[in-house]
Amino acid sequence: MESAADQAFTATDGGSHRSRIGEARRARTRARILAAAVRVFTTKGRYGLVIEDFIEAAGISRGTFYNYFPSVDALFEAASRSLEDDLMVSIETELAVLTDPVDRLATGVRLWMKKAATDREWCAFVAQNDRRGENVEQSVLRDLADGREAGAFRFAGIEAARDLLVGTLREAMVRLARGPVAPGHADDVARIVLAGLGLEPRAIEMQMKRPLPPMRRPARTIT
Repeated sequence: MESAADQAFTATDGGSHRSRIGEARRARTRARILAAAVRVFTTKGRYGLVIEDFIEAAGISRGTFYNYFPSVDALFEAASRSLEDDLMVSIETELAVLTDPVDRLATGVRLWMKKAATDREWCAFVAQNDRRGENVEQSVLRDLADGREAGAFRFAGIEAARDLLVGTLREAMVRLARGPVAPGHADDVARIVLAGLGLEPRAIEMQMKRPLPPMRRPARTIT
């Protein structure tokens, strides 16, 4: 016969198991809504859409939609951030072997711009959102802080440095989404960002000559 302690453990463990199942189900439903949202926004544009466009595409009820997102605008922001965060997982896979914050940041910027330049649909989608994903913010702020502490980057405020980096990349993506750009545009953007952070010209050119690692984990695309 089970002791009271064993019964309590079983009840607790069962509750935890049920909780994990519930969380996994919610994650799958949210992912399904976001995947459907990317398809809808891509085919119909960002504006003038209603909730019905998304509940039909995702095969969910109106109530389920509101359990996850309060509005179409909130859904767009979440869909864009999900694409960004997915790319950052792929980039961080390559950055994991790099210990120098300058190497990490420079390589990350170049990989990001390469994705934007070679996947224009992804670029056009993400460029519409003015808020970055959590993975992006964490990686950028960490490498900026570590690079300044190491003496490689020279800037007064980390928030201003973040805005320089993120704002420049976003404007470059807007330009890429609008049409053809000059050859080498993505690399030029990376050079300007590194210069703005205070990296020496020789160090910048050393970074630009480093071969980019292959993206072993393919990042999501729109199509």
